[in-house]
Amino acid sequence: MTATGFSLAHLSSSVLESLWQALRELPPTTRITEAHLHAEPLREAIGPLLGQPAWLLVTLVEAVLSERGTFSATSPTSPDPAALVEYRRAPIRSGSPVELVWSGATAPRSCARSTREAIEDLFSSVDRELFVAGYSFDHATDLFQPLARRAEALAAAGRPLPRVRVVLDCSRKAGAGLGDRVAIAHAVRDDFLRGCWMPTLLRPELRYLPASAERTADGFASVSMHAKCIVVDRRVALVGSANFSNRGRDRNLEVGVVVWDHHFVQSLVAEWEALWPTLHELAVP
Repeated sequence: MTATGFSLAHLSSSVLESLWQALRELPPTTRITEAHLHAEPLREAIGPLLGQPAWLLVTLVEAVLSERGTFSATSPTSPDPAALVEYRRAPIRSGSPVELVWSGATAPRSCARSTREAIEDLFSSVDRELFVAGYSFDHATDLFQPLARRAEALAAAGRPLPRVRVVLDCSRKAGAGLGDRVAIAHAVRDDFLRGCWMPTLLRPELRYLPASAERTADGFASVSMHAKCIVVDRRVALVGSANFSNRGRDRNLEVGVVVWDHHFVQSLVAEWEALWPTLHELAVP
């Protein structure tokens, strides 16, 4: 069990047993930091695994001790699996370019971040620009509160306010026929401003996919803008299945990823920048 810069082999069994006991007392999804490793030999041995969940290190230590033939698990009875799920509020990257985001019930020992908190963290970190595309903005009056607080903090520090762009879908709004496109788009805009956007220092740039507002003679929308993503400062993106609603963030079963990979984020931005001129603008009163 060796790798470059990582070895548990030279640690004594007593040290490993003490480490095992200490890690077992932590919530399983706690991310391990140097503060959890009080001895210098432990920091040297475990260093490459900093940022990993406690349950993973527990498993590794158990494997080493079991191979030595001196290990016997005498830990207390495992808690209710529901108690093993611990959503993290602060983003921890641990060197990984992606992180799993989840809404709804999770597996025991899940390391996924909740969709709600991932969105809040992204909105709270904006410096220069924010791009949001969503199929549905529904019953989410608190959605942009972290962004509003961020804008206030930037203004108080004398820094420029970020540019905010939002792409809306119009396919879900009822319409009688082809002539209703503008009225449908305006109604979608009004729903967004009334149901999600809150009084703030920021003034969003709203656009919509024109085809999503087209209707057949019987009022059917044949095209939708079904994408759901957030891009912050062209450096990090959230892409997933969840709509921007309370159901999508908390109750539905939804999956997504937060991505820091530079090439992925730049490719995503490039696609939206190419599409942006073709989207129709919605004036904000």
